[in-house]
Amino acid sequence: MASRGDKGNGNGEEQIVETLAEVFRCFICMEKLVDAHLCPHCSKLCCYACVRRWLTEQRSQCPHCRAALHLHELVNCRWVEEVTQQIETMQQTNSATQRESFRDRCPTHQEKLTVYCWTCRRCICHQCALWGGTHTGHTFKPLEEVYEQHVTQIRDEVSQLRRRLMELISLVQDVERNVESVRAAKDERVREIRNAVELMISRLDSALKAKLLTLMGQKNSLTQETEQLEHLLQEIEHQLHASTRSELISKSGELSKMIHQVRKKPMASFVTAPVPADFHSEIVPSYDSSTFPLTNFTQLQHAAAPVYSAPLHVNGLCWRLKVYPDGNGVVRGNYLSVFLELSAGLPETSKYEYRVEMLHQVSRDPSKNIVREFASDFEVGECWGYNRFFRLDLLASEGYLNPETDTLILRFQVRPPTFYQRCRDQQWYINQLITMQNQHILQINDLKERLSLEMSRNSIAATRATSNSSASQSNAGGADADNPAQNNPVDGNSISDSIVFGNQWKFNASNIINGQRLTSPSILNTAMFAEDSRNNDVSSQGAYAYGDYSLERRLPSAHNNALDAYTNLPSTSR
Repeated sequence: MASRGDKGNGNGEEQIVETLAEVFRCFICMEKLVDAHLCPHCSKLCCYACVRRWLTEQRSQCPHCRAALHLHELVNCRWVEEVTQQIETMQQTNSATQRESFRDRCPTHQEKLTVYCWTCRRCICHQCALWGGTHTGHTFKPLEEVYEQHVTQIRDEVSQLRRRLMELISLVQDVERNVESVRAAKDERVREIRNAVELMISRLDSALKAKLLTLMGQKNSLTQETEQLEHLLQEIEHQLHASTRSELISKSGELSKMIHQVRKKPMASFVTAPVPADFHSEIVPSYDSSTFPLTNFTQLQHAAAPVYSAPLHVNGLCWRLKVYPDGNGVVRGNYLSVFLELSAGLPETSKYEYRVEMLHQVSRDPSKNIVREFASDFEVGECWGYNRFFRLDLLASEGYLNPETDTLILRFQVRPPTFYQRCRDQQWYINQLITMQNQHILQINDLKERLSLEMSRNSIAATRATSNSSASQSNAGGADADNPAQNNPVDGNSISDSIVFGNQWKFNASNIINGQRLTSPSILNTAMFAEDSRNNDVSSQGAYAYGDYSLERRLPSAHNNALDAYTNLPSTSR
């Protein structure tokens, strides 16, 4: 019953609001009052624009009471605007309350939801809880209590979200500060670079000034000598034209003496050393260059195959020139094709500047050389260059191909664009060398350990063999002249402290361990190792090569491992 009363009270309030809205509505346009005015005769409210249009276009009388009416008689009601705003607010509140009350009502009984079924996890009305039958034996809680619990839980989670939001805002601020610091660092580097460049430019200006001072001194000396010579020539010409014959004859000796004094000064004293036009760059490194002469160019052209220059090694990078004497691809037979190849280097792509120059062999004038220069991104194994470097039919006529020697000379140059990149290449090369050195050291140490172990085993075997031999000799009553184990310098079953090749060359086994190279030419002789004193079993036979020498070997099984360990030593260790 209480819920029905609430519903009735809500409807009554809604009706009152609707009635007030009808009262404060223009009776002409039936819309909301705008700039409300009322008729002084019937007190009806209307919009000022509506009643003005009525009075000017229709009749000069009130459209409601038909009394005579003029515009100046209308009463301006400023308070109506506030009333209409309050009515709109009430309408919006009532509509929101109505929607909320409709949502919070039981769809079965149209009663307000006041109970929460803990078993079903849903909101129900009191009739569903008491007499519905579907919630018999369930656990119930007041809806307000459950609502407050959920609100508290959500607010706690919202507070956590707010803290997370503050943390994110703090992180954003940190990133913004980082951005500012990065920009400031960049500006600082730019300032440093500009200062450094200004200093470099000032040093270049100083170098230019020094060169110009030298050249101006040379020029002034030559100019002074030229002026003196011109003055002397003018004086002689004047004497030739102004003097009489007798005067000229009398002055001829003096004039000849003056000319002789000028001429006796050698011209070599006026020849000055040219000042080089190069300036050292502190930013861009100089080119590394190599020359590639193509001899027998005509034969290479007929072969129609690419030719490669000798490699140019720079900081671990290997460059070579790849030339197609008869052209490459679509330009074959028409153009000389020249490419620069990076055959070894860093694994990542890097930009390098390169220059390819073809020398003019007739005049040897550098200004007539054909020069092509560019910058490209190189990977290992990649080529960059010019497919149409120069026309083949003009090589000889233009003086680039020497017809007598049939030789074409190319020069290629390459460099990194900055010293920073050159230092990076050098550091990479140093790391490569250190890695190779460590690998070689590990290999050498491993071989030393293996050889030392093998020699210790052979030494023990030799000791045992010696003791056995002594025992047998004592039993036999003397030495056996036919026993090869007594005559050979090395026991047939071991490698002693020295190894003998033939009868001419003997070296210590410790030299093998220390990695010393064997260079005696006597190794060219046939070397014969001692056979096994016990069974004379020769287990391997063949040719054995070391360095520039070769020897024939007959190795008993006891010596194979020791000598193989030595032969596997790297050449640098031997």
